[in-house]
Amino acid sequence: MKIYFQKNFLPAFALFFAVLTLALILQQMNVLVFININFIIIVNAILFLIALINYRRLSQVDLSKPNVMVRSVMMGTMLKFIVFGGAALWYATQKKAPIGIYNLLIAMGLYLSYTWIEIGWTKIKKDA
Repeated sequence: MKIYFQKNFLPAFALFFAVLTLALILQQMNVLVFININFIIIVNAILFLIALINYRRLSQVDLSKPNVMVRSVMMGTMLKFIVFGGAALWYATQKKAPIGIYNLLIAMGLYLSYTWIEIGWTKIKKDA
């Protein structure tokens, strides 16, 4: 199964490449912005990989059991939470420069965008 070119996965694919393109353009322009572009690219890549894993898992869920669908969505949310909690703890132990409020707000916006797309997948699967 070619997951990358399925119609339902295109919003996540488009969001990933839009953010990646915007970040690379900002990085090449050398504009004074208070955003760590490498941080945003890594957050976007991690969210995209987790969305890919969640899509694979959601595509295999049986529609006749709504409890399984809810548990699957909650498990995806917990997976994202654990991965980002671990990444934050790892970053804190590295004692590097602070992340900054703008980077955190962008990361939270990306998190909410990918979560919204994943919830849309459950609605599409329910309507099918």
